[in-house]
Amino acid sequence: MRVAEPMKKGHLICFTGVDGSGKTSHAKSLLSHLETKGYTCKYVWGASRPVLSFYFLIFAKLLGYWKETKKNVYTDPLEYAPKKLAEKLGRFWRLFVFVDFQIRVAAKIRPYLVIKEIVVLDRYFYDLLMDLDVSKTSSEEFVRRISEALPRPQVTFLLDAPPDLTAQRRGFSLQDLKAKRETFLQMGERFQFYVVDSSQDFEANQQRIRDLTLAAIEKNSS
Repeated sequence: MRVAEPMKKGHLICFTGVDGSGKTSHAKSLLSHLETKGYTCKYVWGASRPVLSFYFLIFAKLLGYWKETKKNVYTDPLEYAPKKLAEKLGRFWRLFVFVDFQIRVAAKIRPYLVIKEIVVLDRYFYDLLMDLDVSKTSSEEFVRRISEALPRPQVTFLLDAPPDLTAQRRGFSLQDLKAKRETFLQMGERFQFYVVDSSQDFEANQQRIRDLTLAAIEKNSS
């Protein structure tokens, strides 16, 4: 089995993938199943949220580099900045989001891992890496540092579906969804995700997810 390096405390199960791929539905279904099995679980919506980076966003907005905002959707704050300046400012942007994610994980995830609960993550830093890669504001050093600094899941499920299907579910452009899907699939190979075709039968996929999760928990507990 392709399971991430075991953690000393708690269990971390992650769902990632493009919007509309079924992450939330599968995460909550798995959570309910684990609770019926007697496990103590915590559902966490693990996407990045601005804390310190809020000030960078204001800065970018005032300069006219960030013109579009959408609820619960990442938009590049340096989209309209000159290329060379965007490359320089991108270092500061990555630093801000790195710190923000550390704060979020410290508050929302680490305490439950310490008391050895199961944390079911709906999105994680992988989603942030995807957004940065698609907007071309990522760097190999950043990917390495954030993946080393944050708890690694025992198992990560990449919910994958054809872009035309996810476009129907969430209304995003095919071009954006294709770019995001390609990046996620590349990350899946790098971080050894389990790829789940969410265009197929939900119950069959959920059963597979449950089996793999229980096997990962058992392995991490032994």
